[in-house]
Amino acid sequence: MMQNLKIVNWYLIPLLVIFNSIISVEKNTNFKEIKHEVTIQHPGEKEPIISTLVEVQNSDGLPIHYYMDVKSVICLAEVCKVIPVTIFWNAIGEYQHYKLQKEATLEKYEADKFESEDYTKLHSILSNKNSPFKDVYIDEIWTVPSSLNDDVDAISGETILELDEKDTVKGAALTCYTLWHWANGEIIQHIKNTTGNSASNAQLKQFITHENKTFFNIAIKELKQRKLYTMVFATVIVKRVLKNKTDLKTALSYIETTPTEIYLTSLSEVFTNGEKEHRLQAIHSLKQYDSIIPTSYLDKLTATFSSIQSYQEITLLLELMEKKNSNSTTIIKNTIPLLNGNFLIARRAYWFLKTQTLTNEQSSILNKFYKKNKEKL
Repeated sequence: MMQNLKIVNWYLIPLLVIFNSIISVEKNTNFKEIKHEVTIQHPGEKEPIISTLVEVQNSDGLPIHYYMDVKSVICLAEVCKVIPVTIFWNAIGEYQHYKLQKEATLEKYEADKFESEDYTKLHSILSNKNSPFKDVYIDEIWTVPSSLNDDVDAISGETILELDEKDTVKGAALTCYTLWHWANGEIIQHIKNTTGNSASNAQLKQFITHENKTFFNIAIKELKQRKLYTMVFATVIVKRVLKNKTDLKTALSYIETTPTEIYLTSLSEVFTNGEKEHRLQAIHSLKQYDSIIPTSYLDKLTATFSSIQSYQEITLLLELMEKKNSNSTTIIKNTIPLLNGNFLIARRAYWFLKTQTLTNEQSSILNKFYKKNKEKL
């Protein structure tokens, strides 16, 4: 433990509990480091910056964490003290902590040095994904007079931007701004992409079931990138979205690109075993599907008419049938009973049936409905 304390400067001691697991990973010889050259457009810089992102993998080749050396502050007037800062992220690009070189210190306005609590606060600021620094421009932070003198705010002490005390280190707003955008900017997508690229097919399957949605999103993107369109992956994806409908849109972006047989099987599972939102999304997807859908498949969907109480679902299903399975005797048969239920649904069923080829008996039922409700149709 004492050896670890030497790695981290004394002012980071309050953060050691957070960092301990990552530090132990750094020292484990079973882990491999891979360097990636990345181009980042920092909002405070005019030109893109080429940096080296280091990926740390475990013995299975799976990323454990990432780190990168960056500059502590963007110095427009060349009067700042700029020192390297190493920033660490986890496997999905979430900021974890930062580290300075031995004996290095960060400075504030008028060469004031960071105190122990300033380093702790900086960590808190970098951890806040919704920091005010997210939506401000560097011009709002950096104020430089036309001619430099002893009163220049070299490290952004007094800014034209008003921030709550909890959101910045007083006298070091520019440093906070610079490091926040390094920790929470474009690098996150680079990390997600790299984690996806590094994962094996088996690991991507694990990502799909991971409780963290970001892993799921990474897996879906990588599966499409690798063109891995199989029933094995589709089945795992469907099981996930049946438990969590908020992931359905992302899941459909994959399922809709699978072969027709896998697509239809997956959509049937979502429609049959899902909730209202699942069914609506499944029907909408089927409406937009370009390939031919077997009549028998569409016929089975309307077998659920008797159990569906939602006008929205019935309407969308009938629109699907009008578009892809018009004049199906099975669908007409399943739609007729809707005339005896909720009037909004019955009226929609009536206008659907008016466009279909009916038997004499079915036409008689429709005419009776019309005579009874013509003033409301």
